[in-house]
Amino acid sequence: MALSSLVSPVLGTWKTLDGTEISIDQCASGFCGVLSFVVMPKEFQAQCEQMAHDAVAEAMHDEKNPDPTLKTRPILGMEMMTLTPTSDPDSFNAVVYNAQDGSTNDAQAFVLDNGKTLRVGGGCLGSMCAVSQDWPKVASRDGPPDFACKP
Repeated sequence: MALSSLVSPVLGTWKTLDGTEISIDQCASGFCGVLSFVVMPKEFQAQCEQMAHDAVAEAMHDEKNPDPTLKTRPILGMEMMTLTPTSDPDSFNAVVYNAQDGSTNDAQAFVLDNGKTLRVGGGCLGSMCAVSQDWPKVASRDGPPDFACKP
């Protein structure tokens, strides 16, 4: 079956623990999640509120990326994760980029609660399990990727 003909419960927009939103759609590698709405980290909230909206958006770059050629790419609309389907339609192998520290991590993602929650986290090895996060599904926003200075 061609990837373009798949309808997956992972499609849509998901709200992370800090309020940032990742919109997942089909892409060449399976499914890709982009930063569609960013909530400014606490350490930048006061500065964000003092600047013009366009100036803040212009200043938001991937500064923590270990690749020097990517440090100036814009954060808004940036691809943050790829998800590869498994044999279970609600389970995905994921690669997640963390712009706050420049790390890329392998993870698992599971669509739960009849498509209302996306659980993203590492797997388990024996009794040791990586931390996971549950992201609720939210309505997609109209317009280009955007941000807020505070949650």
